[in-house]
Amino acid sequence: MEALRARPFGKLLSAIVGGFLLLSLKGSLRGVYLKGEVPKGPLVLAMNHHSFFDGHLVWFLARRHGHPVSLLVAEENLKAFPVLGLLGALEARRVREALRRLREGTWVALFPEGEMRYPGPLGPLRPGAAWLAKGAGVPLLPVASRVVLRGFEHPEAFLLLGKPLPPEGDLEGALGGVLQELDETLRKTHPREVPEGFREVLRGRRSLEERVLPLVRLFR
Repeated sequence: MEALRARPFGKLLSAIVGGFLLLSLKGSLRGVYLKGEVPKGPLVLAMNHHSFFDGHLVWFLARRHGHPVSLLVAEENLKAFPVLGLLGALEARRVREALRRLREGTWVALFPEGEMRYPGPLGPLRPGAAWLAKGAGVPLLPVASRVVLRGFEHPEAFLLLGKPLPPEGDLEGALGGVLQELDETLRKTHPREVPEGFREVLRGRRSLEERVLPLVRLFR
C-alpha cells in the first residue's frame, strides 16, 4: 500500500478515498467547528476518542492545513479497510515507521486512550504519544473533540486545539484540560449558537427547517 501511494494511480486512489471521507463528513454532520491554531512543522497529534468520525476529523484537520498525516490505528481496522493506508493510516505497532515519517515532516496522530470511550472525562493515557514525540524531537498537540447532537437535525463536530507541549510535557493534564474546557463551553452555549471563539471550517448538511426557510420567507 505504501509503494502504491507514491505511484500516479495510487495518488488518484488517495484522492478518491479522501473525497469519500469528505462526503461522509458533509453528508452526516451539520458542520465542523474549530478553535485554536496548529503550529508549523511535524508534530504528534493526540486526540480523545469517542466518535465514529474522529479519524475523519484528524484527516480533515491535516488536509485543511495542507499537511500529510499518518493516523495510528488498530491492526484489525486497517485489515478491514486497507484503503485507509492510501491516506497514511499506519498500524499502531509500527512505531519505527511512525518515527521515520515524523522525521520526514509528517504529522503522526493517535488516540492515546487506546480505545473508543463513552463521552465523558478523559480516560487513562498510554505512553505512545510522548514516546514518539521524544524519539522524533517534535511537539505534542492535544486536541479535544466532541461530536454532539444539539439544536439541529444533524450532529456537529467541535475541535478545540490546545497549546503545543514539549515531549516531556503533561499530556494527560493538557488533553484532559482542553476536553473539560470544550465540554463546559458546549454546556453554557445555546444549542443553536456557535460557541464563542469557534469558527465553521466545514459546512455540512442543514436541517430540513433550515433548507425550507427561504421558501417560507418567499411566501410570507
